[in-house]
Amino acid sequence: MIITADIANAVSKVNPIFLEGTLKIASAEAKSVGLRDGQIIQAVIENRGDHTKLLIGNKEFEIPKNFHTAEGSKFQAKVSILSNGSAVLTPAGVSLTGGTTPSTFIPLSPHFMNLLLHSSGFGNLSSLYGSGILPSLAAKGGLSDLISRILGLRLSVNNLTPSEIKNFIMNFGLFNEALLSKKQKLNPNNQKVLISQLVRLLNERGLESQPISKALLDIEASQIETNQGLQNREIFFSLIFPFKEFGDWSFSFSKTKNPENEGGSFYTFNLHTKNETIGEVWLRVVVEKKNNLSMQMWATDKKTYAKAISTSDKLNALLNDAGLKVSSFEVFNEERPGNKMQEASKPILSEKIFSGTTVDVEA
Repeated sequence: MIITADIANAVSKVNPIFLEGTLKIASAEAKSVGLRDGQIIQAVIENRGDHTKLLIGNKEFEIPKNFHTAEGSKFQAKVSILSNGSAVLTPAGVSLTGGTTPSTFIPLSPHFMNLLLHSSGFGNLSSLYGSGILPSLAAKGGLSDLISRILGLRLSVNNLTPSEIKNFIMNFGLFNEALLSKKQKLNPNNQKVLISQLVRLLNERGLESQPISKALLDIEASQIETNQGLQNREIFFSLIFPFKEFGDWSFSFSKTKNPENEGGSFYTFNLHTKNETIGEVWLRVVVEKKNNLSMQMWATDKKTYAKAISTSDKLNALLNDAGLKVSSFEVFNEERPGNKMQEASKPILSEKIFSGTTVDVEA
């Protein structure tokens, strides 16, 4: 999937209010607008204070408020009239406007529209690795080798190395098209490639592929998010690290310009995991001046919290040996503020603040 600048910018103009790529309108309202089966209509989504409106012609419809709504989101949709008279709108493309340039309609494939409307995050991909979906498919003829290769992508927390982390990120699938555009070959164990192959084989054999397809959409939606940031001259990407021993880690990386230093930037790494062994843990690391680290950790489990404190000197020495300086480390025995709406503005206050220590990744 090659994403152009126009298409990437269009993503922010599409309102993901649609359930499975469609929006339903009740029978009476459909008749009042004169919607017909097979008709292609133009619609606009507008934010008006605390309300979000869908405009079709001169008719307004109240729709659920969506925080990702862009002002004046325009799109075209195909109308399908159901047996009960209600109408279903399926988006067919987006309208782009730039400066003095007239509005241009960009037709998009059904797959790409579903991708634009796909919820962000890796819930489907995480479920793919953590449930019995893949093992159950291994019994199907000719799929066992492919399933084994996909499950073999999982990391092991007991012998995790920097090179393994780097390789996993490069083969996650976020950079496939960029590598191909430079005429570079993809690794045979590239996650997106393997999952795409599985979806194709399942479809060819008439087998259920929806859970696998949704996992693939998780990867592609993250690609769009990354590309959109690049169009705004920002670097951001997110992924998950699946592990053999327990669930996965959610990971995100961003590069942000330092407002206090025009020529400088700082890098932010976020990790999150939740499992029976260590409870729920968040880790935030900010890197400035290449090797200066500021770290914060939130742990809901008291044992994990205590172990992070008691063993921090050990890993701090390891990081010092690697040329990294930890200027501050804060540990909290609580959920990370901001996960609940009412805590969004809660200041980060630490029970203890440690200087020159870091988190034990084996906690």
